[in-house]
Amino acid sequence: MTTILIGIAGVTFVQSNKKIPQTKIKMVINVPIDEAFNYIVPVDLSHIFKRYKSIAGITNTSIKEGWTKPGLVRTVYFEDGSTSKESLLTVVPYTSFSYKIEDFTSKLRFLAKRIEGNWIFTDLNNGQTKIEWTYKVVPKNFISRGLVNAILMKDFKGLLNNALIILKDDLESGKYKNASR
Repeated sequence: MTTILIGIAGVTFVQSNKKIPQTKIKMVINVPIDEAFNYIVPVDLSHIFKRYKSIAGITNTSIKEGWTKPGLVRTVYFEDGSTSKESLLTVVPYTSFSYKIEDFTSKLRFLAKRIEGNWIFTDLNNGQTKIEWTYKVVPKNFISRGLVNAILMKDFKGLLNNALIILKDDLESGKYKNASR
């Protein structure tokens, strides 16, 4: 909700709702938690992030192996020629990992300060793993927050859902065991 104050100097906009646009997807994967975690954290982003509506697919990253240590930073390259910087923030084996994406060169630079991603893995004790993936887009201001909510979040949710379907298929089919990293 945005409050509008009218004063002597004109119209002032006050941001009263600081909610960060976010989407969360959940899925159960039929593999043990250690296999899911060990494959997903360092996965090749160009394999799972294909173009989805207004969001360009990923073509490459500057770090291709060993993406498992907090503090690592890599450049992500998109099919439209744009880039971003991704930082791995936390890695808690078989439980969670988090990252942030910033320094966008795409049009997203006008709308977002950064994107924050968080994965939580839960062992269901039957050879299955529940995955929860939260994606937050930290907007530059309340106007960009409105645009992100109205336009981008639905596309981000579709992008993430497609990525998780690819990961699930790789893991459940065993394809990941033959994938080169």
